[in-house]
Amino acid sequence: MKNTLYLIFTYSTIIFSILALSNKTIYADQITIGYIELPPYYYTNDQQKPDGILLYLTKKIMRRAGCNCEYISMPSKRILHTLKKGGPFASIGWFKTPEREEYAKFSLPIYENKPILVLLRKEDREQFSKYNTLEELLKQSKYKTGLIAGHSMGGYIDYLLTKHPQAFHALSGTTQQLVRMLYDKRIDFCLLAPVEIAKIIKQSPYKENDFYFMSMADIIKGNTRHLIFSKDVSNDTISKINAAITEIKYETELSRYAD
Repeated sequence: MKNTLYLIFTYSTIIFSILALSNKTIYADQITIGYIELPPYYYTNDQQKPDGILLYLTKKIMRRAGCNCEYISMPSKRILHTLKKGGPFASIGWFKTPEREEYAKFSLPIYENKPILVLLRKEDREQFSKYNTLEELLKQSKYKTGLIAGHSMGGYIDYLLTKHPQAFHALSGTTQQLVRMLYDKRIDFCLLAPVEIAKIIKQSPYKENDFYFMSMADIIKGNTRHLIFSKDVSNDTISKINAAITEIKYETELSRYAD
């Protein structure tokens, strides 16, 4: 009798292990992933499908982690509200801040931005050239930038903006709208990563020589972007996702050396 029970237990364990290894989706976590319209990282393409460099990376990570995901375009405020509300929900590419850590969980970094640049109208280049740091620029009451409500620009820039609230106008919209406001002279400059600037100008009716961008001496490091999860997403699930991030990063590094 004992031998029979032992054999049943052994075969059951083997069958369970084979199923788990051969078909992860049987035990997949179901997660809805919201993304904002922020090309080239994540956006809805002309075929009305999710697109972008970090969206594709996220799909790869989630498949590797055994997660079954639905991707939905949402405004940033709605994403933050949904994260606070809870449930099997996540979003892509957020900066890690102490405030957000109070109501959400974060993955390991999936991407690191190049340092933020100041985007100007080309005609204003000379008057801005005398400012070496972003802090100097934000102190000037005559200039105003635009920000997407709910977005973080990273710890240092967020700190400067908190110190100089008169220096920015917050709106519910997209980075494309910010660039349009700049072009239309409704704001004086934008704070954007280089890859964002290139993509926005390429997809816009403007010409590259309509604008000028400058680096600032006090912005020397880019921000890391993470997957962000509601508190209801289990630590076990996030551990699987972090393992997938690490594996993919390692494989990417290996392929670079191979090239």
